[in-house]
This record gives sequence, C-alpha cells and structure tokens, in this order.
Amino acid sequence: MSSGLRLDEDREYDSEGPLLELDGVSKHFGQESGLFAGLQFDASEFPPFSVEQERVRAVDDVSLEVRPGETLGLVGESGCGKSTLGRTILRLLEPTEGDIYFKGENLADLGGEELRQTRSDMQMIFQDPQSSLDPRMKVGQIIEEPMRAHDMLDDEKREARAKELLEKVGLDPRHYNRYPHAFSGGQRQRINLARALSVDPDFVVCDEPVSALDVSIQAQVLNTMEQLQQEFGLTYLFIAHDLSVIRHISDRVAVMYLGHIIELAGKEELFENPQHPYTRALLESIPVPDPRENGSRGVLEGEVPSPVDPPSGCRFRTRCPRLIAPDTYDWTGEEWPRTRAFMRAVKRRTFEPMPAARIEAEFFDGTLPRGEAGSIVAEAIELVATDGEADGDEADRWEAATDLLLESFAEASVCARERPAYELESGDGERFAACHLHR
Repeated sequence: MSSGLRLDEDREYDSEGPLLELDGVSKHFGQESGLFAGLQFDASEFPPFSVEQERVRAVDDVSLEVRPGETLGLVGESGCGKSTLGRTILRLLEPTEGDIYFKGENLADLGGEELRQTRSDMQMIFQDPQSSLDPRMKVGQIIEEPMRAHDMLDDEKREARAKELLEKVGLDPRHYNRYPHAFSGGQRQRINLARALSVDPDFVVCDEPVSALDVSIQAQVLNTMEQLQQEFGLTYLFIAHDLSVIRHISDRVAVMYLGHIIELAGKEELFENPQHPYTRALLESIPVPDPRENGSRGVLEGEVPSPVDPPSGCRFRTRCPRLIAPDTYDWTGEEWPRTRAFMRAVKRRTFEPMPAARIEAEFFDGTLPRGEAGSIVAEAIELVATDGEADGDEADRWEAATDLLLESFAEASVCARERPAYELESGDGERFAACHLHR
C-alpha cells in the first residue's frame, strides 16, 4: 500500500530478487589490551614486541537473504553476534570479509558520498529508547535530523513531515517541541521509529526495539510497527532474544549461535518443527504462563564458548545433547548415550567422588562399553574414583579424565571435524539447518 508520506514514489527494485543479500560476511575484532593498546603501529616491524593478536569472531561467514516486504527475525542468546551483524549490514561497522548486496549493489565497495546516499534507504532502531535520543534536542529536531543530513525538503516541509510521522507512530503532533525526558519508554521508542521513517527507507534494522519495554507496551509498539510496514512497504531485520516477540512479528526466522547462522526457516515451520538441537533448546526454554503447567523446561548446560577460540566443526557441539558418536568405535544400544552423559558429568564435575563400582553402576548400569571405548572409559573412571590408583591431586586427576574423554570421543566426532551446512526439504521455501544429524 502506498503512503502519502513516501518521498519518492518512483523508486523501484527487482521484487523477484532479494532486497538484501549477505555473502560470507564476517566481522572480527582485535583484542586491544596491555601496554600497546591503542597505539597505531605495525608490531611486525619491531620483533621484540611482536605478538599474535587474538581476534574475537563476533560474526563469522554469514550468508543470508532478506526479501522485499518481509520481516526476517534474528534470534539467539545474548552475545551471539546479532547486533554486530545488524550494524555491519548498515556499514556502521566495517565488515572484515564478505559482500553485502543491497538492491543488487555491493555496499562493501561503497564509500564517501555514495555510501551516505545509500544510507537513506537503510535505517536502524536501537535497543535502548532513552540513550539513543539526544536529551538536548527536541523531538521535532530529532526526527528532522536525518532529513537535514540527507538534504531532504526545506525547513517548513521537514516540520510538517515530522508532525505527520508523530501522528503515524501514535503520538500527538503537538509534542513536536517537547524533550525526550518528558516521554515514557514506549513513547521514546515510537520517536525512534518516526526518526527512522523520516528519510523514507526501504529497509530497517530493528535491534531489540521492545526488549526494554513492559509487556503491555511491547504489544502496542509491535502492532504499530506492523501497520507502518504495510503502509510504507518496509522490510525489517528484527533482532530479538524473546521468541514470543519473534513469532508475533516475523515471516521467517534465522537462529544465530556464536557468530554462525545455524537454522533458517519459515516462522511456523521453525516453531512447530525445529531441526537444530540449539533451536529446540531455545523453544523449550520459553516460559509457560499457565501456573498449572508442571512440565519441566529445557535448560542448556554449560557456558557459551569464547568467540576468540570457538570450537571446531559445529560451534554448538560443546553443549549439544545430541552429539554424534565417533565412528572410530563400535557402539551398540545405550553405550554412546551413557558414555556421553558420563563425559559431560566429568567435564562439569556434577557428581561427588565415589568408588569405581558405584560410578559404573550409576552411569553404565554396571556394564562398560565394549572394546577400546570401554578401556578408555575404565581409565577415566580410575582417574576420578575414590579407590583409584592414579597419581596427582584430585583436581589434576579430574582434568586428566576430562581431557582423555574429550580427545577420545568428542574431538573424534564428525561434529568436531566438519562444519555442518544442509539445505532441507521444505513446503515453505528455503530451509537450512547446520547440524550433522541431517547427513
């Protein structure tokens, strides 16, 4: 639906192709600390001071398409790289590698005036509705600022457009001369929305725009965003960690973990039939509002690995409850699930030291795996058992048992050897899952 607030009705692009396309986009940060932090020099020219700088792989080899008029939800735990990806798309952060195509034009090749002009088509709504508004500027000035930066309209028309946009986002145009502190959190986010729309964009990155708001206000802001999307023909990349919000507003959903996209599917298909263990865990962690519901919720064990040194292969494998058995051993029945449970318990020290026989009974029902796998398990049990004969203090023995089990089993799994990427059959267009369970 066309709006009277569109500044350029003749702008067109190929509606059959993607509006935005990411091809192998990465964003890495250097860890600047210590004596030489902030100094601009090439350390390789000074051998005594040469050190290998560690890189934080915040976003690593992401490929995505965003279609015209859709809302693509981007979800994942805090720190997985969602906001960094959004800022990299808009070139607020420079990509380390990869290409970003917007309307067929590679943004990675643009600079200066060309990039400035393109940015009028791409805007961002930030997470914190208070800190993203200048407290020294009136609301009208805030909304007009992007138009002034892009030399759009004259003063009179900018003021008229700002007041129209205030009304469109559900605020009173008479508030044009008020300061941000006079508004509630939900009202401030509506001001942010009006500011983003002021330059008539086609694409908006919404970086957790309702996470700082009360639940009742969230629904109002989301409904306003949906109405404006229809009226202005907007395309959203909607970043959130709240799955209920993602389900409400998204058309498709991309799940992110430690800098990688690990699943991509239509909204209903992903929520009804998740294909990645991490996605399943996220959905199982959604709180149940019914106090009569007694079912236990899924909880992921362990911490997210460091993006400085992410795991090889599948990045989720260190926390995955469905780690694939290494094919170097002959497993039967429950041998691998029991071995995996024992390995995770040793790694996290979730049981008190006890005699070897009791460990075998508790984790293996008294029967260790056959062959070489059983020998490795027996050696690990001897290291942690109270009646074991291993040398060293208790902490060293637990660490040695952990290293033995991980090197023998976890590191030998295909999940550790190869990075997974599988296109799946779908009745709702493209479907992707980065999990070796779909081999």
